[in-house]
Amino acid sequence: MKKKLLAALVALSASAQAGAATILITQFDYTGYTEMASTLAAAGHTVNVVDTRTAGTLASTLGSTFYDQVFLFDLTGTRYLNDDDVAALAGFWNNRGLVVDTRSYGYHFQPTNASEQALLQNVASNLEAAGGGVWVGTDHNPEWTRNANPFLQEIGINIVTGSYSNPVNFADPTSVLLAGVTPTELWGGGQTVGMAPIGVQPNGVEMFIHFGHERADGSILPYISASFPLTGVPPVNPVPEPAILGLLGLGLAGLAATRRRKFAA
Repeated sequence: MKKKLLAALVALSASAQAGAATILITQFDYTGYTEMASTLAAAGHTVNVVDTRTAGTLASTLGSTFYDQVFLFDLTGTRYLNDDDVAALAGFWNNRGLVVDTRSYGYHFQPTNASEQALLQNVASNLEAAGGGVWVGTDHNPEWTRNANPFLQEIGINIVTGSYSNPVNFADPTSVLLAGVTPTELWGGGQTVGMAPIGVQPNGVEMFIHFGHERADGSILPYISASFPLTGVPPVNPVPEPAILGLLGLGLAGLAATRRRKFAA
């Protein structure tokens, strides 16, 4: 009986602590964010799409509402985020997980593609394992990086550069971001995409390539990079919530009472 009670309490604590993420997706000009929200919600996350086309909106939203992750879907040729927005997003990031995806047009052109959906869900689960963070979805520079690059520069990450149409031919199958993904189905062959930052960055964070194009000379154009390696990041051990601690306390008290009755008998 005691073992069953203890096991039930442990299971309850684990399930409560493993809760899904609360995610903000920025809305700019092009569609795709609605389908992105549905894809993430299908994986159990709570998702809010916020129209951030008015300067200051992102800063005020992050200042008033709790989020675990921000998906900066920078699919626009217009600079909408002002300095306050960029600073607020940098403060939100705070050296947690970071994914830079320079072929995010895929979520506009083929948002219901199974590989696009799997990639998006993989990003969210790995950012959650990193304790939260930011996904930067952008395209080629400079036309389609007007909000993403100021953020990357603010946090000490090299900006997205260039415009390339090289097809995808490099994707490590061990990448945690590519589980359940057919890389050649992603938007990165024949389209114009930017080069994502890789290697040790000015702020000391190392960005790892997960997907891209390998040239004939062996050099690689990274289209997706992340602040965690191919094998992913070790989960952050969350601090137990007061309610969970209370339940564990009640359970332990019950076990103690049972033991006292046993000895009294």
